[in-house]
Amino acid sequence: MTLLVPRAAAIAALVAIAATTGCLGAPQPRFYTLSAASGADAGAPVASRPDLGLVVGPLEFPRYLDRPELVSRDGSHQLVVADAHRWGGSMASDVLRAVADDLGRLLATARVVVYPAAPRFDAKYRVLLDVHEFEGVLGEKVTLRVRWTIAAVKDGRAVVVHESAFEQPVASPSYEDLVSAESAALGALSREIAEQLAGLPPR
Repeated sequence: MTLLVPRAAAIAALVAIAATTGCLGAPQPRFYTLSAASGADAGAPVASRPDLGLVVGPLEFPRYLDRPELVSRDGSHQLVVADAHRWGGSMASDVLRAVADDLGRLLATARVVVYPAAPRFDAKYRVLLDVHEFEGVLGEKVTLRVRWTIAAVKDGRAVVVHESAFEQPVASPSYEDLVSAESAALGALSREIAEQLAGLPPR
């Protein structure tokens, strides 16, 4: 005797099999952005320099970080590329934006523009960033190593050249906390740069 399976039941069974085997596709990725320091994490401003015009960028960035997926470390030498966790825009543009926002707040100036945009005000200094390392281990720490330069916009001459290194704990093994720690590390970098800018004369 042949058993006939109703059409609706057959379709439901095929859908269940497809879901079990992953044929319906991978889960939708989650998207993240770096943010400037705010609230209690922001700390007090360094100085009030509303006269100071700044250009933030350009930025040199490791090629292995210049990708849409979040990158973390698993041990000393292995990188983990998280396909399900991605940047909403790009990590490089987020770094420039977060540093620019932080510098504007720390120096109490609205005269800050992010490269490659042209300033519509008299910009005195340019902040250039050369990032050597910027990733972390989930649930452990984020490491940021960067050489940064403050140069006069007028003639391009370097006024300050400095290398900085920061480590920021990651509160949990989640990617959200990884990005939060990366934002905090950028905040520490921005404060160090702002302290140098605060003592520079208007040129």
